[in-house]
Amino acid sequence: MTPEQAAILFLTPRREAATDNHPPFDGASGDTTDFEGAALVSWQAGAGPTVLLVHGWEASAGAFKRFVPPLVAAGYRVVAIDLPAHGRSAGSRTSIVDGARAVRQLTEHLGPVHAIVAHSIGCAIAVEAMKAGASANAAVLIAPPARYRDYASAFAMQAGLSTDDAKQMVAHLLALGVDVASVDTPRAVQAFGTRALIVHSEDDRVVPVSQGREIAAAWPGARFVAVNGLGHRRILDADEVIDAAVTFIQAPRNEPRGLES
Repeated sequence: MTPEQAAILFLTPRREAATDNHPPFDGASGDTTDFEGAALVSWQAGAGPTVLLVHGWEASAGAFKRFVPPLVAAGYRVVAIDLPAHGRSAGSRTSIVDGARAVRQLTEHLGPVHAIVAHSIGCAIAVEAMKAGASANAAVLIAPPARYRDYASAFAMQAGLSTDDAKQMVAHLLALGVDVASVDTPRAVQAFGTRALIVHSEDDRVVPVSQGREIAAAWPGARFVAVNGLGHRRILDADEVIDAAVTFIQAPRNEPRGLES
């Protein structure tokens, strides 16, 4: 594989196979907006202050289906995005940079957002969107990666690229408008005033728990919760994680905060 081919593959998510035409969660209605000339799909349920859900790489809005009923019952309007080139949104290539622009645009379309809940790469997307001006009263990051360049390096290694070819892959990405070095979540959140909860499983083999701890330490006043036995994806189905997220979203801004481990 050449560095250029690797760069293209790095930006090309494998799309989840659609099993039917049903919405990704019960009670959802779809909404389609234009994002840079392509269809951007989001799904909504409930009424009240808006909670935006941002899924990870090669996932879709349905990844958060277990979060929706308790959030709706708590009095929130839940909006789950299908990121570009994911779910039922258009496109075949995308990146954290593209996803952040899409999330920021969606927040402008939705109006005030009370909270953002994100998973995995979706956490980096949410943080980049917030850095660019998207606002929320609270953020819940689940299994967040620290730096895009580390993700790119791991991809290059898995693709069998040499060190020099990996550097060329990064150069090709930059030529395509994707600067992986610019996406550094611990650095970005240092200036944030948004309330934050970071949840990470000790046995996560995709994104090490140390990255979640690093982000929590960098985010002023952030609360960190470590769980175990939930890996990288099962964590989205765990009642303890869902309950912690909903409780945190409901809490007043002046709730005492601190680090937990």
